[in-house]
Amino acid sequence: MHRERRPCIERKSITACRTIPARSNSAIEGRRVRVFIAEKPSLAKAIAAVLPGPQKRHKTYIQSGEANVVVWCAGHILTQYMPEDYDPRFKRWIEADLPIIPPAWKMNVAPRTKDLYQTIKKFAADADIIVHAGDPDREGQLLVDEVLTQIGNRQPVKRLLISDLNAASVKRAIGRLEDNGQYSGLRDAALGRSRADWLFGLNLTRLYTVKGRNSGHSGVLSVGRVQTPVLGLVVRRDREIEAFVSKPFYELTVDLEVEHGGFRAKWVPGQRHEAVQDEDGRVIDRQVVEQLGKSLEGSQGHIASVKTQRKREAPPLPFSLPELQKVANKGRGLSPKKTLAVAQSLYEKHQVLTYPRSDCPYLPVDHWVEGGVVRDAIVQSVGDKHALYPLTESVSLVHRGRCWNDKKVTAHHAIIPTSKWVPLDSLSPDERWIYEIVAHRYLLQFCVDREYDQTDVIAKLDTQEGEESFKALGIHDVQLGWREYRDLLRKSSKPAEFDSQEEELVALPTLAQGEVADFTGAQLLEKNTTPPKHFTEATLLDAMTSIARYVSDPELKKVLRETDGLGTPATQAGIIDTLFKRGYLGKKSKSVISTLLGREMIDVLPAAVTLPDMTAHWEMQLARIAEGDGELDDFVDRVVGRVSELTTFEKGKGGFKVTPQPQTSSPKAKKPAEKTYPCPGADCSGRLRRIKGKKGFFWGCTNYGEGCRETRQDHRGKPKDVARTSNIRSNQKVSVTVGETCPDCQKGKIQLRSLKSGKSAGKPFHGCSNFPKCRFFAWPQESAEREMA
Repeated sequence: MHRERRPCIERKSITACRTIPARSNSAIEGRRVRVFIAEKPSLAKAIAAVLPGPQKRHKTYIQSGEANVVVWCAGHILTQYMPEDYDPRFKRWIEADLPIIPPAWKMNVAPRTKDLYQTIKKFAADADIIVHAGDPDREGQLLVDEVLTQIGNRQPVKRLLISDLNAASVKRAIGRLEDNGQYSGLRDAALGRSRADWLFGLNLTRLYTVKGRNSGHSGVLSVGRVQTPVLGLVVRRDREIEAFVSKPFYELTVDLEVEHGGFRAKWVPGQRHEAVQDEDGRVIDRQVVEQLGKSLEGSQGHIASVKTQRKREAPPLPFSLPELQKVANKGRGLSPKKTLAVAQSLYEKHQVLTYPRSDCPYLPVDHWVEGGVVRDAIVQSVGDKHALYPLTESVSLVHRGRCWNDKKVTAHHAIIPTSKWVPLDSLSPDERWIYEIVAHRYLLQFCVDREYDQTDVIAKLDTQEGEESFKALGIHDVQLGWREYRDLLRKSSKPAEFDSQEEELVALPTLAQGEVADFTGAQLLEKNTTPPKHFTEATLLDAMTSIARYVSDPELKKVLRETDGLGTPATQAGIIDTLFKRGYLGKKSKSVISTLLGREMIDVLPAAVTLPDMTAHWEMQLARIAEGDGELDDFVDRVVGRVSELTTFEKGKGGFKVTPQPQTSSPKAKKPAEKTYPCPGADCSGRLRRIKGKKGFFWGCTNYGEGCRETRQDHRGKPKDVARTSNIRSNQKVSVTVGETCPDCQKGKIQLRSLKSGKSAGKPFHGCSNFPKCRFFAWPQESAEREMA
């Protein structure tokens, strides 16, 4: 976001945006000391790697030369006060205490991050300039700003925006530092969301949990500003499906013959058939369609209209996180949460993808010139045998697609590959798959548009009751463009990355308006109306990002088409996961289904809480705050008022009944006894048990500590060849001496060793130097017996 810095309003909640003149004296002989505060360790390392001077790495900071120090957070190192932190009496959940409204918002230092907090505080106090290096989004802005506020910072703060951890990108970003005050809107939006979640979630969760306990429910009944409307979407969809009654309808297609060939067209019912159509224009009277088909026999008509338009189809835009999550769920079955984790790993660990928590599918114009470098990195990663290689050779780096648009880039740009490469073999299967589809989508931006001619045909046939209209649609490709490479990664008949939304097409001969069309046959098609489909994780995510479709207020619907929807790309996957963990949602195959508990919660909550309108309206206000057009305090005051109304109203009601949920597991349940088999080792009384090793499961003897080295491969949960006695000598009486040839393999030499584990750890034994190929074993005293004899 780039805009003029607004005057910072002094508030008791946040002061990190103040710009204070730097001190004239510096801690390092005339040098200005910069302290970089990164959001996470991986980002800190990337920053330190491009700073001048030798590096000295410490546990909680990196010293780069004399004038730069890099410290870091680990996510949010501060947490909001809980109700009991404000007043110990709130430890007990009592309905009479609600609503709980903090008199002044306070933060705690998380115990696990105290060292990081103290390090930041120490170096910030001696800094001339502080560089805010949080992620380029709302949460990243707040995460560092709230620490600066907590430590009482009064030094000037610059903002570093990094979406790519490669050295060249990081170095370039450091050369473009901005005034941190320009981003106070992002911080306030994140803070407003956090406080709204606290007020709404904690108060209503306490209220309904207390009511539930009074009715015999022992668990927590959580209510959330975002999670509850999402649950409402699923419950309403499930009930709509259950109440749906399928009804038959009928269509008629005809075969027509013209001068240059034949084609098939579909009947378009006219006004005189309105009485037999449903609200969607489908004919529901079979007899009418049958009679029409018979009346057309031997008829002749003409081509009433032929319209051909040259159209262009641009390649799909690069991935935003919601789009990547939808494609990954459809194509590989990955949950939104898993997809985010994989993309985050490719960003932080491997550094081959840019920042993944983006809701934007566009790229800055200055990224276009880097296309060649990124293309070369993709080639190095995939190799010349990969399915993507032909595309890497065919792209035109001088072509600039619609994705490069500065006006449409938000806080961070689309997810694309970086200029770093790693062999695909070094990635996990999921990481490899995600990298491949992101690289594919990026390379398509350098392909020309598809060009095609779309022909719409209207034919009219004569009947005894008058003319009837029939339509057909045909498409002829002039230039395939990017579509030539669309299905490179397809491994099934239906590509996961692209959904075809085209109508059913037919092959059309050359047609001329007014030419004769002879009827040659008809087909009556009987179909049935179908209910809406159950949500999947992909379609539920799509509903959250396109929430305007489910909002009743026309004005709000209009505005929400331009916003994120319910939640943000960084939080949406976690919200869905929470609903599963709470027992509100379940899965049936790929379908997301509401549970009995989830439905009962929607039934007892006020309708306004279960609908997306209220939360969507709040999201709209947060978006305005992020843009600098709204005030944090005003927003929080409105939320406080709404939460107070809801809790006061609901407290006046009686209890409600929640069906006890079946306990899925018992903490005291005993594990079933593991299956064992008699050890086949000679003279061994032990049993083989299944053991998980570094390379999978195998079977070993329970007398391992006593010297038995009998093992078997695992074959479908059972030891392989368990009945066969091996040549391993466990407790047999055998006499050997150190240095002599092994009596088993006849290749190795006998050595004196000691057991490394088990009850007899440290006890000496004789073994073969050819171990592990040879597993000869004998106790030393057995060898001594032979010498004494």
